[in-house]
Amino acid sequence: MSSFKFRLQPVLDLREQEKEALQQRYHQAKEGCRKRREDLQRLKETKKACLYELEVEEKKRINPREREMQWVYVGLINSEMDEVKEDINRLEKIARDRFRELVEKLREEKTLEKLKENLAQAHKLEQERVNQKKIDEMGQQFFHLKRGRVFK
Repeated sequence: MSSFKFRLQPVLDLREQEKEALQQRYHQAKEGCRKRREDLQRLKETKKACLYELEVEEKKRINPREREMQWVYVGLINSEMDEVKEDINRLEKIARDRFRELVEKLREEKTLEKLKENLAQAHKLEQERVNQKKIDEMGQQFFHLKRGRVFK
């Protein structure tokens, strides 16, 4: 009985490598999003602390120049927060795109695996037919030998 050899195995192996590379790029994009969200959270905390400080200073009526500088600083924090939010949106879009690509690769891989299974099953059935044919021929020969004549 000959063993089954899937002719598209190199393609399947290549798809597996592509899938792994996509998984890695997807996880990198998700990690980038996570880091930028942490940056955004730190900026929010810094802004909150700065606003609290401004509120306390207003009650104390401290130097207006200093207060103005702090408002400028709050403006800079707001600008940076906007940039980080845009960056997060961009990274999330990249992550979604990579996830879609990954799902497509998984579908392709599953299709090839199913094809491989179907071809292996067909090969197995064909081998069983060939074996059954040999057994039938041997049975006929045995039957005819028993009766005294050789059948070919």
